[in-house]
Amino acid sequence: MKFSLKNYHQGFETTVRPFLEGLLEKNQALFADTLFLSFLGARICYASTRPLNLFAEKRFKEPEELLAFLMRLKSSGHTSIFAHSPLVVQTDLSPQEKARLMPFLFKAWWAEDRVCLNLRHFAEALEDETFKVLLKASLEGEAWKEFRVFVVSSAFEEPRLEEYSLGHLVEISWQEYQGVWARPEIYVIQVSPAQTAPFGWLAVIVEGFSRLFSHQFVRHTWLNFNQRSHRYTEVDQFVCPPSFDAEARDVYEEQLRAGLSAYQRLVARGIRKEDARFVTPQGAATTLLATGPYFVWEDFVTKRNHLKAQWEIRSLARALALVFERINP
Repeated sequence: MKFSLKNYHQGFETTVRPFLEGLLEKNQALFADTLFLSFLGARICYASTRPLNLFAEKRFKEPEELLAFLMRLKSSGHTSIFAHSPLVVQTDLSPQEKARLMPFLFKAWWAEDRVCLNLRHFAEALEDETFKVLLKASLEGEAWKEFRVFVVSSAFEEPRLEEYSLGHLVEISWQEYQGVWARPEIYVIQVSPAQTAPFGWLAVIVEGFSRLFSHQFVRHTWLNFNQRSHRYTEVDQFVCPPSFDAEARDVYEEQLRAGLSAYQRLVARGIRKEDARFVTPQGAATTLLATGPYFVWEDFVTKRNHLKAQWEIRSLARALALVFERINP
């Protein structure tokens, strides 16, 4: 029989939904530790602010507003956002039961007696009211504030690694960068290590890297991505390659200011940002959130921490190699 979209939806109805509803019957607050990541992924797309300042938004701090925001994402079909929030559960499924589930659980990771799911599976399988019960029960979790965060500054030079708790960082009002030059920052969140074992989970926020970098980064399709959209936010800053000397930097700045001036004139005339951005240089800065299990990030490091890799993506891989040295001493 030909496998089709209809078959896929039927598989969710008859196979995945009963399995997930069974998990929900045992514990409604399944995503209490990781729900914040779905919020972060959604807001990074539409915000020009620095990423950790998003936690100060009323729609995150007020449970009813956060619930309504997440439900709007589900209702509008933006369920890929929810893939950032992992859930590892112990299973006693037979090989036959696993085989029936596997074709319908996109990006689920299986170990002998455990499976790493994510909130996207629930968003796509459950009816709205059932999904709302899951979200509401998960809103009260605060364990995420204790997660370790590794902050990497001077990412394009010799990286410096500093460690904090996430709760500490989200209480800071991060100063917004001014001017046309972006400042690269990397934040690596070790997400619920005890609860996500044996897979582990890292949430990596990359700020002030170029769209040239992001075109390469998103090729690592085992990861889940969300990126600042220049369809909805203004092009405002740019990445300068460290290889540029003073003369090259002047040439580049002349070009980007001309592009910015043309961009701003087009926007003022009513041209949509998504079209006006065509006149800006490719080095426009962006922000991304990427999440996934340890072994996927280790694969990224293996492929990109290499002298032949482009310098931006190599700097991220080098920073992650330092993080793995810290969490797996």
